[in-house]
Amino acid sequence: MTAALQATLTRIVVEDLEADADAVTGGSTLAALDLDSLAIAELIVRIKEETGADLGSEETSLGDLTLPGLTALVSTALAGEPSA
Repeated sequence: MTAALQATLTRIVVEDLEADADAVTGGSTLAALDLDSLAIAELIVRIKEETGADLGSEETSLGDLTLPGLTALVSTALAGEPSA
């Protein structure tokens, strides 16, 4: 599931938010991809639409995450576990 989830998140970030694909797979944080607060808010909405995970309470910290970190956060949210 993690590989499929990461592929979904990559698609959202690259296609919907128009981030550079090489930078996304290169381990850059979301903030380093030049995703501003509006883009982060859109990312949260798209993640909820695609996966059902509600990350609204995590909005202020998402910019510090890499794609693998975001994948782990979404996996945790889907499992119903509190985030760290």
